Amino acid sequence: MITLRTSPSRAVLPALVALVLAACTGAADQASWTELEPGLQVAVFDSRTLAAAPAGDLTVLRVDPQRWNLAMLTAGTAGDDLARTPQQWCDEFGLTAAINAGMYQADYRTHVGFCQVDGKVLNKASNDYLSALALDPVDEDDPPVRLFDLDETDLADVAARYRTVVQNLRLIKHRRENRWQPASDRWNEAALAVDGSGRILLVQCSTPLSMHDFNVALLGLPLDVVAAQHLEGNLPARLWIAHQGAQGLKTQQGPPGRPLPFVLGVRPREGEVSAPGRPDR
Repeated sequence: MITLRTSPSRAVLPALVALVLAACTGAADQASWTELEPGLQVAVFDSRTLAAAPAGDLTVLRVDPQRWNLAMLTAGTAGDDLARTPQQWCDEFGLTAAINAGMYQADYRTHVGFCQVDGKVLNKASNDYLSALALDPVDEDDPPVRLFDLDETDLADVAARYRTVVQNLRLIKHRRENRWQPASDRWNEAALAVDGSGRILLVQCSTPLSMHDFNVALLGLPLDVVAAQHLEGNLPARLWIAHQGAQGLKTQQGPPGRPLPFVLGVRPREGEVSAPGRPDR
């Protein structure tokens, strides 16, 4: 006589629970995003409840670096030495989106950390910041965009492998480690993160949060964040999305912001077909 089990065994139950949670998370993730074009999606969340909210205070632009190019634009390389707001960078240089590329020094021109753009070193003075954004690999087999932990990989090695390297303050170390303790200091935040699939997340939060609490929110959202770096705080912190498909969402958080000497800009990669709704510049 064969006895059939009427409930899952202890060995099977965790797997079933994991499948259910994954299904729920995947459904929630799909419901959160508005696709602007293939490889380019935007979502708006409430930083307190971590729920998708069209009128929320935390905007995320998710970028597939296989379809979209992330580049650093500077006032010097633009040819006129003029700072611009992120919106002006988009308008004048045909960018689909722009965000801070990091903090700048008192001269309002020099990046605070090591900065190399298109193989040219703009600031050779590195600091103790432990995150490096790397773009435009020398070897085409390397990923087009990477975040390096500089306590794991030497900065000189990164600069040799990638033509554009920007050193910024680390928020989240790889393997999802929040590197900040609770603190009373709070500010609006612009940040860059990478997810488990290698996609780039450009993030702006208009509610002042400590770095610890901001990291908790990033890790708690359905973003699959594996690492992140700080780009800017308070009034200069700004993400501008120029795509017409984002106009119905609250993607522009707060006032226009200050002119910036450099930004990270998003453009379609060469060969990608322009879709309706992208500004024609």
